[in-house]
Amino acid sequence: MGKEPNPDEDRELVARCCKGDPLAFEELVRKHQQMVLNLAYHYLGYQNDIEDVAQKIFTKVYFSLPKFDTRRPFFPWLYRIAINQCYDELRRLRRTKIRTFSELTSEESSSVENLISQQEIAPAADENRKEMVALLYRMLDQLPDQQRSAVILRDIEDMPYSQMAEAMQCTEQAARLKVFRARSRLKSLVGRALKKNLG
Repeated sequence: MGKEPNPDEDRELVARCCKGDPLAFEELVRKHQQMVLNLAYHYLGYQNDIEDVAQKIFTKVYFSLPKFDTRRPFFPWLYRIAINQCYDELRRLRRTKIRTFSELTSEESSSVENLISQQEIAPAADENRKEMVALLYRMLDQLPDQQRSAVILRDIEDMPYSQMAEAMQCTEQAARLKVFRARSRLKSLVGRALKKNLG
């Protein structure tokens, strides 16, 4: 996920934004735009214009800043807005199309390498591995939103449980439980799919 932004710097920028300083908001966007783009990409892949989704997220952030509690860190608050927007985009997309294997790219495949390694599947040739990555993303789409978020934030974004709890508005223990349940369900889904394909 990279280095976490300095919370004091964020608070100062938010305070300047609320006083009408447009340069402060530009700096907030510059600091956090890559994280927002990465998150939207992991949720949506190439199903949508990721930059357009990021713009929607930052627009919501801008108009929500007056309600932001400056006693709390900005980073998880931004994540929560980003996650909610991704949920909205996913719901819209699921009403209009079903994701197919052909929409996956080699770059997207590499982003879930760590998840594949957890599935206890024997090493395969490159083509088989690509197919397995595609299958894994299909299975991610079948998880409930909260479980999908847990896997993305923890296993792909490598977010600490403390930040996950902030972003998902739950306790740290609940965040750990969501990750455990998500991994268990994902492993079960992948296992059933592989048995079906091999059968």
